[in-house]
Amino acid sequence: MSTQGPDKASPQDAVEGEQILGALGYKQELDRAVSVLGTVALVVSDITPTASLLVIGPVVIATAGSGSLLAYLLGCFIAISVALCMGELGSMYPVAGGLYSIVTRVLGRPIGFLALLDYIGQAIFLPASVAIGIGVYVQSLNPDIPSNLAAGAVMIAVTLIALLRINFNAVLTAVFLLLELIVVTVLAVAGYTHIHQPLSVLTSPVMADGSAVGVALVFTAVATAMFSVNGYDSAINFSEETEGSAAHVGQAVVVAALIGIAFELIPFIGVVFGAPDLKAFLSSPTPLTDVARSAFGDTFVNIITYGAIIAIFNASLAITLQFSRIVWSSGRDRAWPAGISDTIARVHPRLGSPWVATLLVGGLATVLCIQSNLVTVVTFTAVLLIVLYALIAISALVSRMRQNHLPRPFRMPFWPVPPLIALVGTGIAITQQKTSDLLIVGAIIVVGLLYFFLFLEPRKDRHWNMNTDPAAELARLKAGLEG
Repeated sequence: MSTQGPDKASPQDAVEGEQILGALGYKQELDRAVSVLGTVALVVSDITPTASLLVIGPVVIATAGSGSLLAYLLGCFIAISVALCMGELGSMYPVAGGLYSIVTRVLGRPIGFLALLDYIGQAIFLPASVAIGIGVYVQSLNPDIPSNLAAGAVMIAVTLIALLRINFNAVLTAVFLLLELIVVTVLAVAGYTHIHQPLSVLTSPVMADGSAVGVALVFTAVATAMFSVNGYDSAINFSEETEGSAAHVGQAVVVAALIGIAFELIPFIGVVFGAPDLKAFLSSPTPLTDVARSAFGDTFVNIITYGAIIAIFNASLAITLQFSRIVWSSGRDRAWPAGISDTIARVHPRLGSPWVATLLVGGLATVLCIQSNLVTVVTFTAVLLIVLYALIAISALVSRMRQNHLPRPFRMPFWPVPPLIALVGTGIAITQQKTSDLLIVGAIIVVGLLYFFLFLEPRKDRHWNMNTDPAAELARLKAGLEG
């Protein structure tokens, strides 16, 4: 175990994020104008407890029936372990590229590029997976409005707002987040004050048709449950815009993860036990609001639905902000041909936002909203997610062994338990996913390696040319702090 917990002060705790950014070979381009509290608000909005429960939760239920309770418990346990790994690594490498930047600097350029492709896949599908859910709830209020068109309209509005200054978006998401947490708290109250199901709903899980749920099916749903609480890595993606020390990046990852997970897991357990008719609950497209309806009536549910739409809008905004930073960073690291890299790496001179990358992320998500269905988008994105989580767990182990001389402004507690739990959990979960999703991810890996070795590697003097061995610069920074 580490002898230094995350709350033990050291000279490294005071290192500014901008200092490490410079040591890694980058200059400050984005607007560093968000407080740590603002970053936490952005990150919890990215995790989006209400939207995740109302959009992703039904997919978990459809996959594992009442076994979704076990899937959420396991998924959240693994997610906390992953968050601790991300917190430590993110404080070491607080750059907008986030997880792909970490993997590249710990596991090397080829694997780092595969991590980038994984992240880019999420950038395409994840904003859409949340926005598609808004159409479901809009349609529940007005059946005449096509759900996909409603989702597309939301993504257009989200994209335009995401172009504005980051401090404005931090305040806006914080206001929406407050409303969102009120909604999810009310859902919890509806469940816990109207308990209808016995404990066997947890110990002997069943599907809607009454068939038993096996362990394999629970682990199939674990990946989607982890997807539901995903988003805490965005604290790293916003690190170049966060004021203060690099330790705050690691703390923001872990604090936001704990807040987001608590506001999802506790209400979800209450709502499942509060379902008056388990069969109807497990087969409903809107199971969580159905429980609120049975507890408090139709008018109340309509109010909750409006709150859910606000929450999903907020989530779409926070997720678009996050992934536009990742796409922007890939251009700065020149992962693509020169013209493409230069274009997506542009920063708006007045707003300080990565405007081309934002338009790209929002535009692709809008197209997917119109063309795709929710389950397809969610299950595929969940596979991308657990692959990247596995790479982060491996990076956490390798970094402690090979980079123990580098500054770690935030150190995870209980080393090496968190990365081992994360690695075992993601390994089991990946074996239970749909073959079609695994084949698509496998094809992405093959194409990515071909692109890397045929295009990037021969041009490594000018493409994918990030400082992948910053040991000397960071060691000098560490020595200066300790001196």
